Amino acid sequence: MYKKWNDFYEEHPYWSVWIIVSVSSGVTILIEYIVNHDFIVSGEFLESGFYGILFLTIGLLLLARRRTKNKK
Repeated sequence: MYKKWNDFYEEHPYWSVWIIVSVSSGVTILIEYIVNHDFIVSGEFLESGFYGILFLTIGLLLLARRRTKNKK
């Protein structure tokens, strides 16, 4: 399975970033629901969760861009 993911990442680096972000967002929402038994979008959620995912996405996109640039 790891080899397949590695091959997919080499062929489609930007798609793999969006998959990672989607899965991590889903896991975060699931944990929030399990812990609090409610998923309320409040100011605290937006400050911590949204910016965390935003920085993760930007970092992974820059990493994917760098890897594709070095590959050529």
